[in-house]
Amino acid sequence: MLAPNAACPCHSGRKYKKCCRLVHEGQPAASPEALMRSRYSAYALGLVDHILRTTHPDGPHYEADVERWRAEVQAFVDGTSFDRLEVLEARDDGERGIVDFRAHLSGGGRSTVLAERSLFLEVDGRWLYHSGVRQMP
Repeated sequence: MLAPNAACPCHSGRKYKKCCRLVHEGQPAASPEALMRSRYSAYALGLVDHILRTTHPDGPHYEADVERWRAEVQAFVDGTSFDRLEVLEARDDGERGIVDFRAHLSGGGRSTVLAERSLFLEVDGRWLYHSGVRQMP
């Protein structure tokens, strides 16, 4: 686990204890951007259950077979280094949110940039990741 005073893996410039750790420990994310950052940090830290817990059940990434889904996410986490996150734009209307970002990743001797426009939906006071559309980096 990451030390509370370490820089947050989401590259917000804040300490982990004042940033993504709060959401990882169960506090609702204040915005789609906060949830997106917490998910990126969860990937970087190997917090697979956070990824599963914050995925909307109607989204295309949700899997009914939780054990298989957990194993797939864990394999991705184990083979990937999460090098840097850039949030390009974030907005919401109270029930739907959009976050445009670039995630700089590496693994297997290759580096790549994942650029996505993500859709987040608010359900019972909590933001959930629904889906994303890949963008050109």
